[in-house]
Amino acid sequence: MPTLPRLRGSDPKTALRTVRINSADRHLLCSGGLHSIRPCRGNERFAAVHDQLGRLYRSGREAAKLVLLPVLRPRRVDVCCCGLSKTGTHSLAGIFENYRSAHHPDAEIRFPLATDCLKGRLDIARARTILSRRDRLLRLEMESSTLAGILIEPLVQACPDKKFILTLRDVYSWCDSWIDHSINSPPAPGSPFAALDRVRLRLDEIRPTKYDSPLVERGCAPLASYFQLWTDHNTRVLRSAPQNRLLIVKTPDITPRLPEIAEWAGIPAMSLRSDRAWLFAATRKHRVLSTLDPDYVQETAERYCGVLMQRYFPDVLPA
Repeated sequence: MPTLPRLRGSDPKTALRTVRINSADRHLLCSGGLHSIRPCRGNERFAAVHDQLGRLYRSGREAAKLVLLPVLRPRRVDVCCCGLSKTGTHSLAGIFENYRSAHHPDAEIRFPLATDCLKGRLDIARARTILSRRDRLLRLEMESSTLAGILIEPLVQACPDKKFILTLRDVYSWCDSWIDHSINSPPAPGSPFAALDRVRLRLDEIRPTKYDSPLVERGCAPLASYFQLWTDHNTRVLRSAPQNRLLIVKTPDITPRLPEIAEWAGIPAMSLRSDRAWLFAATRKHRVLSTLDPDYVQETAERYCGVLMQRYFPDVLPA
């Protein structure tokens, strides 16, 4: 195989001097039409040029977006819901549907970052750079995702103007809802959520006790896995999000607090979709927590969630 050319600089005309290409193809490449050319079989040098110029072309388009999008698509609001799954993240995305709103945006990029974060091997500076660039390209006005809560530390630094809503639900009703979803719609083996759940539920560390049998029989994690996740996620957000940029909204209060949410975000209350405030509810409720030993549930909650439950839900007990 012949030696492939080493291209220098970003000028297509300079790059093309390293390889023999007919004048018609040279004109197409230099004029930005490189996407319409396909390398011929056996012409490895052309293939190398085509590939490298393709990357330059895509980088140029991305750079142009970073310059033009703030002018062409200015943000009217910049809000992120970073609560746990099953606390109303779907609903918040729906409530803001009159704006550029998305649930789990950029998941293919954020899943690996979130997993690395939970494993304690995330490069914060690198994550901050990636999140900043992606945020400027997507130009969303509301993003709602549990991944944002996991990545809250670099996200706060990457997006200094972004405001955050932490949807918060008492650990008992939240856990029942999570288990309902796991039974009704279990994540596919090998899916990003299955891999993420294995890490954040600490499935390789926390072993089931004899009291977890009703959970294990349904293919669920031990109770301690859910309760520690509830505390870990919420503590992470409360610790990392600046208080002047954070609004805590309890799940049952989402609808009645819509006027307050709108005022806090700086938008008209009538622009929010109150009819979208109860999305993705469980299709079937199993109430698995009620099948566990009540003392075991109470003791596990006090051990893992006592401080936050006492602060935000002092009067809530297992159903």
